[in-house]
Amino acid sequence: MSADQPTLPSISETNHLPLDEFTKVVSLLFEPTALLTKRMYDSRPFESYDHLLDRADVLIKELSPLEQLEVVNAHPRIGEKAKNLSALSRMEQGTKSANEDAVLAKWAELNKKYEDTYGFRFVVFVNGRSKDSLFPIVEERIAHGDKNKELVTGLAEMVDIARDRARKLLAASGAACQTPKI
Repeated sequence: MSADQPTLPSISETNHLPLDEFTKVVSLLFEPTALLTKRMYDSRPFESYDHLLDRADVLIKELSPLEQLEVVNAHPRIGEKAKNLSALSRMEQGTKSANEDAVLAKWAELNKKYEDTYGFRFVVFVNGRSKDSLFPIVEERIAHGDKNKELVTGLAEMVDIARDRARKLLAASGAACQTPKI
């Protein structure tokens, strides 16, 4: 993490933030979505960031299918132009490869095919992998054709991404994600 990398406030501070500031914190973990953020805000207080993320996972599962689509579609497409990505998404999607134009063109094609198949965006926890190494994953997920399974998978991947972001951001601030032992 670079020196200009954002950090998370303590969970105690987060629990006491007004909605607009709470939204900024949650937007470091999840791509901005007012629907999910407001439900999380109404679920405070949290004992830890793990608890916040566990609650977000439950809240996502409790959303209606249309609301779940809104949440999953808040996530950026892999290969999207950098100006359309949050700072954390830019870092997670990695550096440019030697054949970046070809990789981005293939992602544009695969994103369209995925969205035409399912009606929502493809989400995967990149976790440091190169964009081109993810081609087999999206191709397999397009091929199985199960929309419900795919929506559940995409939402679970979003929570995994948020957990990884929390871990990294808290490590940068010297804090821990888990509930402190008393």
